[in-house]
Amino acid sequence: MDVQLKELIDKIKNDGVKSAEESAARIISDAEDRAAAIVDKAAKDVESLRQTAKADAEKAERSGREALKQAGRDLVLTVKEEIVQLFGKVLEAETTRSLDSALMSQVVVEAVRNLSGADTGDFDVLVPQDKMDGIEAGLKSALSEEISKGLEIKPFKGLDAGFRVSRKDGTAFYDFSEKEIAAMLGKYLNPNLAQLLAD
Repeated sequence: MDVQLKELIDKIKNDGVKSAEESAARIISDAEDRAAAIVDKAAKDVESLRQTAKADAEKAERSGREALKQAGRDLVLTVKEEIVQLFGKVLEAETTRSLDSALMSQVVVEAVRNLSGADTGDFDVLVPQDKMDGIEAGLKSALSEEISKGLEIKPFKGLDAGFRVSRKDGTAFYDFSEKEIAAMLGKYLNPNLAQLLAD
């Protein structure tokens, strides 16, 4: 009986150890599988994050390049616009400087005489108030016939240079002020300036 008991105890021990070893092996295998799955998932997550970061960096770089190009275009347009405005101011200043008393007297006489088919007596000539004294005598002499028909030469506070010829009834006027002459010249010169700036 002792032998049977011993055999039984040995068998229980062997079966228990074997069962424990099998259970341990199963637990270790499951743990290794789970660890491998966790490592695999972590590797996939890292790769996904790397791809997302790369895409974000490329997008930011593209956006930066586009913003830089747009800023460059805006700067070129701003500089061109400022050059055209500066050109307009220079043109106006030079027009004012060129319209001295002698030239203005000639231009006024030609303008009045070329009012095609118009009765010059229906018109007033408006000149800058500060230039009235310098040109009035010459204009009265050159336009004596037109003045006898009713043409009047008057000072006008709103002009710095140039002149206006207006109908007495106020229905129309011809503007030969420095601003209008510069604007007319600018229409012809600015396209050429714009072409030069584009080259």
